[in-house]
Amino acid sequence: MTWELYEVWARTIDGHEDLIETTKSLKEARELAEVTLSFNGEVGECVIYKETEDGDPVEVETVK
Repeated sequence: MTWELYEVWARTIDGHEDLIETTKSLKEARELAEVTLSFNGEVGECVIYKETEDGDPVEVETVK
């Protein structure tokens, strides 16, 4: 059985990135990105990464 893991990163206007949350659901990752953008005026976008079987992050989408 394979597990999917998604990481939601907030990218501030000045380019700094902070890990917001990890989740096993892409739907939840998108919701977390939307909430982060709506409640934090310093965040310019959120990037969702999916972890590969080797543990490497691959960008899935950017939410602006």
